[in-house]
Amino acid sequence: MPSVSSSSVPSRLKALACAAALLSIAVLPGTSQAASMKDGAKAYKPFIAENIGKAIAGAKEMQTAVKAGDLKAAQDAWIKSRRGWEVMEPVTGTYFGEFDKSVDPWPNAKSGYHAIEAVLFSAKKTEGLDQPIAEMLANMDKFEKKLKDKKFAFTPQKLLEGTANLAYEVGEEKSGGGESPYAATSIIDMQENVAGIEFAWNTVFADTLKKKDGKLAGIIDERVQNLKKLVGVEDIKSMDAKKVHIAGEELAALMLQAAPKLGLKPFKVGDEDEEAAAKAK
Repeated sequence: MPSVSSSSVPSRLKALACAAALLSIAVLPGTSQAASMKDGAKAYKPFIAENIGKAIAGAKEMQTAVKAGDLKAAQDAWIKSRRGWEVMEPVTGTYFGEFDKSVDPWPNAKSGYHAIEAVLFSAKKTEGLDQPIAEMLANMDKFEKKLKDKKFAFTPQKLLEGTANLAYEVGEEKSGGGESPYAATSIIDMQENVAGIEFAWNTVFADTLKKKDGKLAGIIDERVQNLKKLVGVEDIKSMDAKKVHIAGEELAALMLQAAPKLGLKPFKVGDEDEEAAAKAK
């Protein structure tokens, strides 16, 4: 199985970005392949609709529990709501950034999940949360309204960008833990993120890439499953952070490599100084 060393990932990300730009000129999708990805993007929309519904339902349960002063029920509802949000992260930033900035700002959170988390799980109280929860729900409702607009549609290009960037984020940032420190659910965040990556990749891109480059498709599938296994542990202390770091960046690199083969444009992941990806094959 091909491997990528952690020290070489950023430089090779940049190299792959350049290679992808050249390949994109020569590789164009066939009509059936383009239709397949378009159909996949259309099939992806109900998944997001289902999960924004879960996020809203959990937030409403939390709102009710807070008003009743039931701390345990409010904490449980927070976790329930957050699961729905985290699995949508391939698109929350790319398509719904105006809401994501209020609902899930991190690390300096003054609103949304993490502001509420600090009160429920650190201060262990329910007082003072009526307004933050109401504001979060208002943004979630706007998210859902935008999603359900008949004119709204996901595109393969932006879906791949969001999916690859999330894989990079899981490796580069979230592997250090601490995203949801007070609730001690950082590992759940990562598990939901990887579930979202897996669903997006399999629904929209996997079949088309198999037709263009079966070897690369097989490697990406193996790396998705590897990342899923690495985060599928009981808690953050049981996770091998270094392996997750490498695995997330490798997966992002491979998705960058897949873009021109899918007939999509090259794009960047992560910070501008550590752009795109190297040959991970």
